[in-house]
Amino acid sequence: MDSNTNIAILGFGLMGASLALGLKKRGFTGRIIGYARREETRRQALENGVADQVFADPADAVREADIVVICVPIWTIAKLAEQIVPALKPGAVVTDVGSTKSELLKLMCPLFQSSDAHFVGSHPIAGSEKTGIEAGNPDLYAGRLCIVCPVISTPPEADALVSNLWKSAGSEVVEMSPGEHDAMLASTSHLPHMIAAALARSVAGGDPSKKADYCGTGFKDTTRVASGSADMWVDIIDTNRDALVEEIDRFHDELQGLIKILRSGNGDDIRKWLEDARDDRDEILKLNRFLKR
Repeated sequence: MDSNTNIAILGFGLMGASLALGLKKRGFTGRIIGYARREETRRQALENGVADQVFADPADAVREADIVVICVPIWTIAKLAEQIVPALKPGAVVTDVGSTKSELLKLMCPLFQSSDAHFVGSHPIAGSEKTGIEAGNPDLYAGRLCIVCPVISTPPEADALVSNLWKSAGSEVVEMSPGEHDAMLASTSHLPHMIAAALARSVAGGDPSKKADYCGTGFKDTTRVASGSADMWVDIIDTNRDALVEEIDRFHDELQGLIKILRSGNGDDIRKWLEDARDDRDEILKLNRFLKR
């Protein structure tokens, strides 16, 4: 990333703070300008060296930016874009970190239709159940995959700028269409989160105090992501309902098959079901180049 580049980051939660810190750690010497709604967050961003300048008005934060990264829940991305598009300089590129792309693109395209700036969606496959600027991690994106979702009308230079941004934060970049992205993430990210949340609800059974001391690392590890931000996840679910329902239906079929095996009482079938699950997990982790094992 060129040292003359001005980067504006709108939102200094986990994702925004980690991007700023990650760029600085990897040698970016250009300006990082920020927007944060809360005065306390703006103060922390300056004190902790997350940003060089922070504004209370998103339009003020983007006026000199070459690239803008919107790091807020999905529906809020479009609301912020409405405020900043008139302030963007010609040729500026806006991207995001949202976990879904198709519905967002429907809102963003009209906003940029008469603008000399461009929107290119992106989604780094990285995160944590932790939230807030205090959770900022300069290595959050290092060695992780980031999906960039250009469309037919995306200028090559805008696509390249977004890709270079994530590479400068330590990520490997691949490109997908918005629809391909949403279908893939419904299976690999959104479904696991919903299962973790459902498991936490099921085990609690309305009175967590009765079971809390009997929950071991299996419960803790399996349900970790259920502690994530509800504000963020309600937007993800809301903007990827069809693909997620399809994946939940597939999971429901798997559970029905397990119930059938359990009711049959056949120990060999149970063993094979468990062994197949183990082998499937091992194979996925063996093929995955980004998860630390």
